[in-house]
Amino acid sequence: MNVIQLPSYAKINLGLLIKGKRADGFHEIETILQQISLCDNIKLTLTESSRISLQCSDGALPRDASNLCVQAARLLKDRTGYEQGVDIALEKNIPVGAGLGGGSSNAAVVLLGLNKMLNLKLSAQQLEEMAATLGSDIPFFIRGGTCLATGRGEILQQVSLDLSSKTVLIVFPGIPISTKRAYENLDLTKRKKYLTLSSFEEKKFNDVEFFKVIRNDFEESVFPSFPALGHIKRQMNEHHAAFVGLSGSGSALFALFGKRRAAEKARNALEEGFAVFVAEFIHWGYAQINSEMQVR
Repeated sequence: MNVIQLPSYAKINLGLLIKGKRADGFHEIETILQQISLCDNIKLTLTESSRISLQCSDGALPRDASNLCVQAARLLKDRTGYEQGVDIALEKNIPVGAGLGGGSSNAAVVLLGLNKMLNLKLSAQQLEEMAATLGSDIPFFIRGGTCLATGRGEILQQVSLDLSSKTVLIVFPGIPISTKRAYENLDLTKRKKYLTLSSFEEKKFNDVEFFKVIRNDFEESVFPSFPALGHIKRQMNEHHAAFVGLSGSGSALFALFGKRRAAEKARNALEEGFAVFVAEFIHWGYAQINSEMQVR
């Protein structure tokens, strides 16, 4: 098996609560990570050399050791000692810096793909532990689907809910937002410690009370600095979405609709001047790679 082509799916955050700052400098969070069908595409080719190389359709992204794809391949080589080289071809469709997890997803897919190609037989847990050393949300993309994430985002609990009837509309206004700055602008003294998302699995996804509970704490620190985001959120709400929120620290916003037709109607009204996508909820990761991958 010398070549493999894999999708690299994005995510949204169905609520993101920031509990406070930890002694190690990270923030304690609680968030619901949901995988969606918007994806990049990754082609991995094994070579006879030991070199790791990256080609990318987005010329603005680094192709050296600072790229998470290269870091993932290097980490796996260091941990397992595999001798082959690998050429990584990355086709970007997920907006960069949007809070949709594109870079993290790419790194996870490199780990998943090489594990399969090289017959390394690493377990999902082993890959998740490895992924956590590269970034807090990368383990989620090893598992996929719907997860409650706690700690700094790396502690995962799979959530068994059928979200297949929902369609998500994503609007990316192209505003660069620093996650570090978003954290710095938060007033942590106002955190309501009693709020929790851990009862998510017990809620019905169309339950009005559930939508009253979930929120993204970054909105209070990001929206005042970027008023356009609040304006876009109001526009999306005008189309009668079940819920509208910020994904991660932004700047992508998403709206949930019960029918795809409603999402597409909202897209047509919003797409001028923005990158707008309609996507579905999916589950793809370690357990699905054997049946989903394309091999030549």
